[in-house]
Amino acid sequence: MEMIRRQILLLVSLAVLAVHVCSKNGVAAQGPVSQAIRDACENIVRKDFCISILSSDPRSRDRKYPGQLAHVSILLSNEKGKESLNHISDLEKQTTDPYLKKVLNYCHDRYDLGPVGHTATAIEHFNNGDHDLAAQSLSDCVAKVDECDQVFRSPPYPPFVLGETDEIMNNYCYVALELVNSLGN
Repeated sequence: MEMIRRQILLLVSLAVLAVHVCSKNGVAAQGPVSQAIRDACENIVRKDFCISILSSDPRSRDRKYPGQLAHVSILLSNEKGKESLNHISDLEKQTTDPYLKKVLNYCHDRYDLGPVGHTATAIEHFNNGDHDLAAQSLSDCVAKVDECDQVFRSPPYPPFVLGETDEIMNNYCYVALELVNSLGN
């Protein structure tokens, strides 16, 4: 009975942490939306998310060109990746369940490679004018987040343990990827 109580407490703690991370993702708070942001996000699959993250970041407000906004979106993806990696590290430290710890460690490695490592590489490629390699790095970012997400799609742990974190991270990477792809090379 004590073990079940601890598992429920852990799940509630994880849900509270997920809500905390989601509330800090910039989606709820939105500043003025410039025409440049509207235009850049117009053909993006996650249009509303694109508009929301770009308009909530002060670095986007003075940007007039799609390439400048794509750059900001890559920076935002990298920052969100670091935040998500810290969130996963916190969950790793909190859990006493050996299987969950193993799964979180696996996701930690994926986030370190993907949302942190690949977005940093995307920034370098983008700054060097190589949009194709930047897009490939962002695509790799999405793949690493998906690898983590798949672990939680099978029993015994429900997707909501990191599901919202993975979904938000994927949105950031996809928006950056689509914005970079819209530039051509």
